[in-house]
Amino acid sequence: MAERVALSKPISLDLLNEVYEEYIAGFTKIESKEKLDEIIGQKISSKDNIRKTRTIVQNLWYVDADWFHEEASSVARYLTRIERLPVHWALLMNCYPLFTDMCVVLGQLFELKDSVSATQIKAEIYSKWGARNTLDASLSKTLKSLRDMETITYGSGHTSYAKVMHKISDPKVVALLFASVMLATEQQYMTWENFITHPAIFPFAINDVTQADMAAIPYLSMERMGEQIVFRIKE
Repeated sequence: MAERVALSKPISLDLLNEVYEEYIAGFTKIESKEKLDEIIGQKISSKDNIRKTRTIVQNLWYVDADWFHEEASSVARYLTRIERLPVHWALLMNCYPLFTDMCVVLGQLFELKDSVSATQIKAEIYSKWGARNTLDASLSKTLKSLRDMETITYGSGHTSYAKVMHKISDPKVVALLFASVMLATEQQYMTWENFITHPAIFPFAINDVTQADMAAIPYLSMERMGEQIVFRIKE
């Protein structure tokens, strides 16, 4: 699924919701392009930047459909715009590897302190991807996207960040996130405990959803592995 690597332009929750609503309304990719260009063009004048921004969000839905996209589309239909945030998150993780790595890094840093600096974030990402000018630009765009999605906010000054928490209590949404973490991190199986504490889902607090709820999800398989209960994605 990872046709792209990073976000070359910032995106917002409103734009993520817009492209999804066009998709489920039956817009063709060309029809969606025209509407998105008009909406994005209200804030951006450069045609090249409009194209890049639109391509990022269209990559999430206007692709060859698979079970994951079908499940995401079905789950998101009955959610409000703000409730769709974890669905968009799941798709972003599986489409853009750098987004996933950024979330993991932020989650790990937030486990240590309430506020983390851009310098700390970049150092962790550079250790994996190497220091490059294009990467530096992508990191800035991803951080802005996370702010626009209201999952992080500025800490003291504009050089540090604090996380913004969102509660999830819908088992189907939780299951989609669970599957996305396994897919994006290439884990064949994962325990419930490892999932709910995974740094990649740092802005989400899972409430009133249990391991038993996941056992009822059709595309997840619950198995015993030694002393542990693990989940896999059914083939």
